[in-house]
Amino acid sequence: MRVLVLENSPLAPIGHFGAWLQADRGATLDTASGPGLVAGAPLPEADLLVTLGSPQAAYDADAWIAAQRDLLSRWIADGRAVIGICFGAQMIASAIGGSVSAIGRFHEGWMETAEVTGPVWRGPWVRWHGDHVAVPEGTEVLARSEDTIQAFRHRRALGVQFHPEANAGCVADWIGFTPAGRLDDPEAILAVTRERDASLAAQREALFSEMLRLVEV
Repeated sequence: MRVLVLENSPLAPIGHFGAWLQADRGATLDTASGPGLVAGAPLPEADLLVTLGSPQAAYDADAWIAAQRDLLSRWIADGRAVIGICFGAQMIASAIGGSVSAIGRFHEGWMETAEVTGPVWRGPWVRWHGDHVAVPEGTEVLARSEDTIQAFRHRRALGVQFHPEANAGCVADWIGFTPAGRLDDPEAILAVTRERDASLAAQREALFSEMLRLVEV
């Protein structure tokens, strides 16, 4: 399986998900820069597209964000498989006719998901976002918490707002760019992440398997 990874920030690599794709599915990962996308470029060849996180938001006016929205719109209309994580999920929502807006507060740290369609979505999972996605009619909402959609599916497109791919290195970077005082106990968040890098391996793998099943790859 060939996977094209859109890395939208060096702070948000594919982490656990990429390691699992290679080890469990024998995937070949091709990584491209999200900010390097050119408007109107031909759709690349891949069995699965994965678009990742970013400190930016899907409603920002950068040209590369518009280029990615166009690429995703064409990719999804073509019936091809795509998974978006956090910013990537927001980009999928906007590409299918939904919207993204700031909620005025931040979800940061390890949290369980309140409303789920199956146990794999419950968590706890790391969240690190301050935006809400609205999805068009006909989109299946898979998980919701604190009045924000945490996972949704539209055709062969899956958006996940939380971060099952995030390892301790990622979380340490995110703590580093988060304004001082916004996190109650950053050292505790990082310590829990280091422990769960190993202890939640089976939980992550079950979720990753379900994610691939939902996009039919």
